[in-house]
Amino acid sequence: MRIFHHPAERLTEIENRSDVLGVLAYGVADPVRAWCGQAPYLGVALNPHGPPVCEVITGGVVRSGARHDVRYGHDGEWLFAAITVDAAGMIEAAAVAAYERLLRVAEEEGYGCLIRAWQYFPDIHGVEDDLERYRQFNRGRHYALERYLARGGIRPAATCIGTHTGDLMVYLLARRTPGMAIENPRQVSAYRYPQTYGPRPPDFVRAMKVVSEGRHWLWISGTAAIVGHESRAAGDLEAQMTETFANLDLVVASADLGEDWRVAATKIYVRGAGPLSALPRPWAGAPVLVLAGDICRSELVIEIEAVVTAGV
Repeated sequence: MRIFHHPAERLTEIENRSDVLGVLAYGVADPVRAWCGQAPYLGVALNPHGPPVCEVITGGVVRSGARHDVRYGHDGEWLFAAITVDAAGMIEAAAVAAYERLLRVAEEEGYGCLIRAWQYFPDIHGVEDDLERYRQFNRGRHYALERYLARGGIRPAATCIGTHTGDLMVYLLARRTPGMAIENPRQVSAYRYPQTYGPRPPDFVRAMKVVSEGRHWLWISGTAAIVGHESRAAGDLEAQMTETFANLDLVVASADLGEDWRVAATKIYVRGAGPLSALPRPWAGAPVLVLAGDICRSELVIEIEAVVTAGV
């Protein structure tokens, strides 16, 4: 597997590649018409800090398809699947529909173990039926995952970010064999948050560790300035970056990757368009994609996710 960033204006260069699992486009004006390849392609309603860009996930020889409104590609080890659902109504119902269809396709194709999930939808802090839309989403996701968890499935690592337009967009990576859930001892596990954060907690783990191609892969969830279950340094970008990287460092340490680990990719979500200070080492040495989006808590202004590898 490989993850890289590709200029959106040069999409034709990768449309005929046989190893593309999925493509995520950011800042593309008309994403529907921009792609003519067979691999799943999703135009995400988040603008990058810079020109339009695509995030490309590749694997082995990929077979692509579409079923149950889900576009997917798989290579015998990894499955990438994506769906968009109308988010104009109740986001809870949209979350149920998205996850039920994604899980159905993953299980039908034989990739029944969720590893990593991403969710984006508009008006994340809006209120429906006296409940914030993010908390509505968490309840819907929980209902959809109940059967998966009951049969021994492991919650995936995940990111959930608010957009300003568009539908609910969910895409995920799954495998035939399960990964290992990694938690952060500095934080309460998200799925054990108290009910002050909503009727159902967020169903994700802090990171998921898998072995692939002779090395370890650590998929780190969207990480923010949260200690225990409480936000820190409300509204302070610099202070939140410090807390966030402290959490990222501890997640990597908890994964027991040894000393030869490296950061393969980093994605930073920032509320607003303010400039970021330099990233600390070793996080500064990886390809970085900075996107403007709303963090799941209104007092948080930055969230960071990453992919870390170790081994041969």
